[in-house]
Formats: sequence, C-alpha cells, structure tokens
Amino acid sequence: MIKAFLKKLRRRLLRKPYLRDPRFPAYWFARVLGGHPAQIVQIGSNDGKTGDPLYPLFQRYPAWRGLLVEPLPATFARLQENYPDRERFQLANVAINDGTALPFYYVDPRAKTDLPDLPYWYEQLGSFYRGHIEKELDGVLTPYVRTTTVEGITLADLLARHNIAGIDLLHIDTEGYDWKILGQLDLSRYAPTFILYEAQHLAAEELAAAAAFLAPQYRVFQTSIDHLAVHRKLGEKLLGEMAARMPAVE
Repeated sequence: MIKAFLKKLRRRLLRKPYLRDPRFPAYWFARVLGGHPAQIVQIGSNDGKTGDPLYPLFQRYPAWRGLLVEPLPATFARLQENYPDRERFQLANVAINDGTALPFYYVDPRAKTDLPDLPYWYEQLGSFYRGHIEKELDGVLTPYVRTTTVEGITLADLLARHNIAGIDLLHIDTEGYDWKILGQLDLSRYAPTFILYEAQHLAAEELAAAAAFLAPQYRVFQTSIDHLAVHRKLGEKLLGEMAARMPAVE
C-alpha cells in the first residue's frame, strides 16, 4: 500500500503543466524523444533542478542520458547532488568558450540576506558579461556581482572529452554567450533533433547569425525568452503543428 501511494505521489509530482502544453519546448521533447534512448547536452546547467525544464523529463525518462555543464564550483556542487547517477549523467565543471581561462561573473549568495525578496533565479545568473547581470532587476544586484576565473574549453573538445557521438537535444542557457557556443557546433557531425537556446540577451546581429547558421537544417520558433530550433527531418506535418503553437523566427 505504501509503495502504491509513493508511486502515485511521484506521478503527481512529475505532472508538470508545461509538459502537456504545446506552447512549451518540454512538450515536444517528451512527444518526440520520450520513451526512447536520448543523449542530452546542457550548457549552463546551474544546479540542474531549480526552474530547469529538463529535470522532470530526466525523472520521467530513465533512458535519457545527459552531459551537464556548469562553470561555477559552488553551483556545480549542487548539480552533483541533484544528479548522483554517474551511469546516466556526465558532469563537467567548465565553461564553453575558445578554450582559454576567463573571468566569469556571478551573484554573491549574500545578496539574498540583504534582499530577501529576490526571485529564486537570481542565483542562476552567471555570465562572461558582467553587464548582463547588472541590468537584471533594475540593477539591484550590481553591488553583489563577483568574479572568478573558470576553465575554458571549446565545444568540440568538450564533446570529445566525454565521448559524445551524437546529440538528440542541445540546451544552451548562458546569459548572452549562447550564439558563441552554438556557432561552435559542427552540424555536419552533430545535428540534434532539438536545439534550445536563450535569445533574450543576444544582439540583433547574433540572432541573425544564429538564424542563418540553422536555416539549412532547422525551423526556428520563438518560445518565451528562448528560441527552439527543430530539425527538418521531423517532417512538415509535425513542424506545422509546432508553427500553430509557437511563432516562427524568420
């Protein structure tokens, strides 16, 4: 009886509204990849759980495997706690750039003590660009911005280091560095079914460059603050369904 109750509770906890709403990428990830073995690569994982669209999917689909990347050591420690299964998940405490060690900006956790009304996502702000953090929340975080030097690695070297032969879903959330990472992806070798990247911090020329880079193989849709690139191999019928729910990026 107790086991049945726990199973029922677990199903209820995993019943996220956005998993059933076709306006959200997670719905399509579940519909297309759910129930099948899939390799996920996530750049900018933070703790891998708080506000993360992939966490409930990893919980639901045990055949999914992940390479999760987070540069900040303290945040990476929480990521390790949230993803303890080393058979399924590879974790990398690095930043994706041109392969050099660079300053990386983040918010001092003590900001929450002084500003108790901060939203939960304040601690997820980390970027190579100090200005991307300072402009959030009308600049209240500026006195709390700190810097550390992080190990840099190219995307190609990261994938080689972790023996990633194929990618089904690439998720990039790096506070303004998304195009610089996406542009490193070798689409002749890796052509993920889905690529989800944060668009809100990208300059107009970066958005245009990303669209041109993806256009030969992908349709791109706007979804909240992100762009979702969907490989054309899924066919026009499914792409048409998506276009009815999410505006296309021209």
